[in-house]
Amino acid sequence: MKNNTALVVLSCDNYSDLWPLFISQFEKEWPNCQYDKFITSNFLDVQSSTFKCLKVGKDNSWSDGVIKALNILKNNYEYALVTLEDLILTEKVNNDLFQSMVSEFIKLNGNYLKFIRKPRPTNYFNEYFGEIQPGSLYRPTCVYALWKIDTLLMIIREEENAWEFERFGSIRSDKYPNFFVVYQDFFKVSNTVVKGSWVPKEKRKFEKLNYTISPDRKTLSYNESVRLKLSTFVFNLFTSICPWKFRRTIVFKLKGYAS
Repeated sequence: MKNNTALVVLSCDNYSDLWPLFISQFEKEWPNCQYDKFITSNFLDVQSSTFKCLKVGKDNSWSDGVIKALNILKNNYEYALVTLEDLILTEKVNNDLFQSMVSEFIKLNGNYLKFIRKPRPTNYFNEYFGEIQPGSLYRPTCVYALWKIDTLLMIIREEENAWEFERFGSIRSDKYPNFFVVYQDFFKVSNTVVKGSWVPKEKRKFEKLNYTISPDRKTLSYNESVRLKLSTFVFNLFTSICPWKFRRTIVFKLKGYAS
């Protein structure tokens, strides 16, 4: 029988400067995590006593690297708790509560459980999490989400980047039931890097904690930071006032995407 779950940090060699920060904060905030832990890379090794390196070689896209990693993992694991290397834990993880939620999810033969509440559940399901019904905008993500590996492999496409997977993977996910999300953010995280550049406020935060920040990675300019805050505000406002059934249609029409 396969082990139930692996924890996988989806990354690549270009983001290896973030690995020490991610690992250090993870070990500090979730020291009793009981899963086998991996960081995906192309060719580099990760210097860690608790995380193993999952080398996928050359990849042609973000999704291509993810697919290669999942195809390795599926030989030994049924589920993967996936996240990204630029989402850094900032508060202690309640391991007992986490195990209770995961146990309930597995009993339900769940396909997907997201531990960051975005999008919000479309309806109440149980005391731990609600359902994300088909038709929801950004139904699947790889941000602190527990996936049945076979289901994720059916939804993901080799040519897509992470943002395209969230947009168009939502359509492909509609035929799969048992997609869930927590009612409140379970993991408290810092979103440190956006489109390859440091968010200034997050960079200052970790510099004050005496982490070494690579000078090779750019930092968002003042104008870029303002645009990021504005776009985040607009999106949060949109999702707070627009019923979930209409969000995907509206966003796809505004962006000119085929639905």
